[in-house]
Amino acid sequence: MAEPAHQSPRPGASAASALHQALIRLAQPAGAPPHGKPDTLSAAVLREISEIVLPREITLCIGDRPAAVLTVAQRRLAVLSLGGAAASTAAAENPETAAQLFAAGLRRLESEGLGQEVSFRRRPCAAPQGASSCSVRRLAEALTAAGGGRLDHFRVQAAPQAAAWLHCPRNGGQAQGNGPAELRTRLDAVRQALTAKSTHPASARMPVPKPDCLLLPVTPQLHILTASDSGALLLLALPPDEARTQAAVWRGIYG
Repeated sequence: MAEPAHQSPRPGASAASALHQALIRLAQPAGAPPHGKPDTLSAAVLREISEIVLPREITLCIGDRPAAVLTVAQRRLAVLSLGGAAASTAAAENPETAAQLFAAGLRRLESEGLGQEVSFRRRPCAAPQGASSCSVRRLAEALTAAGGGRLDHFRVQAAPQAAAWLHCPRNGGQAQGNGPAELRTRLDAVRQALTAKSTHPASARMPVPKPDCLLLPVTPQLHILTASDSGALLLLALPPDEARTQAAVWRGIYG
């Protein structure tokens, strides 16, 4: 008996199959992870953003409670509103800073909704105008940093509250920061003073300093908070009351 002739795939078949799979995923209950595996809130949000091209307003629900509203377009997160208040990105100078702000909000949601089911409601919306946005990759990197060391965790929580901030990684990595140039200049001057003190010849014979947090009054309206850990340094320009609040947050993280 003659064997049936082998049929070559039709042009466009793979694209049609990919579209079909995407439609199947969209038809599943929102927030349900693939293959029934448990999922974190952050992972569910990243997957949701990665599948959105046209502008959509997405309501994130924790259990039965609407917890946040996201504006997404072209697989980029442009706005994150927590409890009706948008996470401020007006001062964000680049997508990396926006990603850090969004990551802080998502981490907060994750801690509030630990173990609860996550779902999404989607509706079309106008394309976001004039808003800082970040890609899925940048957001994932910011979330990874937030879940890393204790100083990274503190930075993600505290930086959005600061008028300006400067983060200097250990081992001389490239510094990151945000805020008005005048405030960043002040922060950098403090950084240089702290660095000069730590590089004093006598310091070579001393053990690695323990994590530390200092409040430096600059004016009655401005304090600088410095936090260090294992060679990394974070400087924040804050109003006095907020500086004391963030110092308490630091103590909570470091015990």
